[in-house]
Amino acid sequence: MQDRYKTEKTKWDDIAKRHFEDVEILGPGEDFHKYATSKIELTGVSEFLGDLHKKRVLEIGCGVGFVATLLAKSGAHVTVFDLSPVSVRVAKRRAEINNVKIDPLVSAGENLPFSDESFEIIFGKSILHHLDPGIARQDVYRILCKGGKAVFVEPMGMNPVLTFVRKHVPYRYKNAVGVDRALTYDDMDAWTRNFQYRQYREVQLLSMVERGFGWGRKFPALRKMDEYLLKHFTFLRRFCRYAVICAMK
Repeated sequence: MQDRYKTEKTKWDDIAKRHFEDVEILGPGEDFHKYATSKIELTGVSEFLGDLHKKRVLEIGCGVGFVATLLAKSGAHVTVFDLSPVSVRVAKRRAEINNVKIDPLVSAGENLPFSDESFEIIFGKSILHHLDPGIARQDVYRILCKGGKAVFVEPMGMNPVLTFVRKHVPYRYKNAVGVDRALTYDDMDAWTRNFQYRQYREVQLLSMVERGFGWGRKFPALRKMDEYLLKHFTFLRRFCRYAVICAMK
């Protein structure tokens, strides 16, 4: 595990250093719900989580703190952690510049320094596939309150063409592949095994090509085709780019 942590820490420290000087001030109307409803990879998340005001929220793997700041702007009491100390510093700076408070710390996801049932909501974007589910799964479940909600947005790893592109094809703003491994349905089942409720929603089939053109690019026609195909040909869902995992303890 220590070799794994070293590889991941180096990778994400280097990425975070690029963002230290370009931390932006968000607009007065910007919050988590507005952000989530605008992102296809967060389909259904705003509705599932509901009102965040005064909720105790943990973001696992906060990166440079963009989502953490949005959560805080939605009124949540936000705790965040990341394996990368540079990422945590950037996240803290981002929150301060936007006049919100987060509680940041440096930690690995396999050994969480929180007491039982500490949080009402746990959120993570592209984080589970970096962790060892055999170690981290029980800790994630332990620190969530009874009746609490967990949402994870994860890359799916069952499309051989997508797997090849991720490993070998250069595209705009691509991050280097480290020790991470995109999830299968078996992986998702393992992570959510103990929860009383769980639901997976697969997104971006044909429209995954948007990623090759950089962040924020949309192809409405492909998204419409995705809606039809994923509704009527359910076997295609396993080939999507992302899965939105919603669970309740």
